[in-house]
Amino acid sequence: MVLMNLTNDNPMGCQQIAACGGLETLSSLIAGHYPSFSSSLSPFRDISDNTLSNSNLEIEHQNESHLSDQELDFLVAILGLLVNLVEKDGENRSMLAAAMVSLPGVQGLEEERHSNVIPLLCSIFLANQGAGEAAEEGRALALDDEEALLQGEKEAEKMIVEAYAALLLAFLSTESMSIRGAIAECLPDHKLAILVPVLERFVEFHLTLNMISPETHTTVLEVIESCRVP
Repeated sequence: MVLMNLTNDNPMGCQQIAACGGLETLSSLIAGHYPSFSSSLSPFRDISDNTLSNSNLEIEHQNESHLSDQELDFLVAILGLLVNLVEKDGENRSMLAAAMVSLPGVQGLEEERHSNVIPLLCSIFLANQGAGEAAEEGRALALDDEEALLQGEKEAEKMIVEAYAALLLAFLSTESMSIRGAIAECLPDHKLAILVPVLERFVEFHLTLNMISPETHTTVLEVIESCRVP
């Protein structure tokens, strides 16, 4: 929470955290603590090409075990902090896009694997894709259904993960055509358009609660339009 406050509309705080290796540390925390996302990266390809195997992603996400409440909270905190760090800082966007992470060992492979952070962020987004729609559907369930309410809370957390991952990818994509291309290669149809409905729900939700500043609203609308471009 302290770091979130330090990086919220605080350019100096964002620069200092990045200068201390904060971007790399946060990326490594995701790779180390959430192996289900890292294992979506095919061990049988050249990791340096920054692409994902779509079939491997589908299988991995179908078999992915649900994260605990604590794990979801931790992931939300990491992603939220990364969003703050890159939202208004082009240098931080470039640094995060270039960050490399060590991936958990895979059975049958002895040597350590490394990957660029972009496929990892795409894996997180794809694993939680549709959470926003599921959360909206859950609101229509009976309020006295305790199991449904608990599931609704879980879907709401996943919706935040989905939104933060989409925001991160969208912000990174604006930094350069090469970064945009690397992100697109990891998404269905090699397009960023899949991020648009998630970002639109994010804006609508925060506008409803009056929780988004005019500046941030304008920034997100601009990246939404950028993501629409083929």
